This record gives sequence, C-alpha cells and structure tokens, in this order.
Amino acid sequence: MTASVLVLVLGAFFVGGAISFAQQRKPLWSVVLLAAVAAALIGYGAYSWFVSL
Repeated sequence: MTASVLVLVLGAFFVGGAISFAQQRKPLWSVVLLAAVAAALIGYGAYSWFVSL
C-alpha cells in the first residue's frame, strides 16, 4: 500500500507539472505527455491500492 501512495503522489506531481506547463504556454505535446503520464500513474496507483486492500 505504501508503494501505491507513492505512485499516486508522483501522479499528482505530474498533474502539477502539466498545469504549470499549460500556464507557461509550453508546446501542447509536452502538456499532453505530462497529463498522460499523470493519468497513467494515478490510474495504476488507485488500481494497486484497491487491489491490495
């Protein structure tokens, strides 16, 4: 369960990065890439957390 929480926190970090990049008007592909990585990390973290309960 600890690893799941760490993956969720890492996903939240990537969400913050995607929001920051969007506000700084960085290239769209980088914002989409960060958002996709964040979604994958949050999805995997939530899945692994619920499976381990």
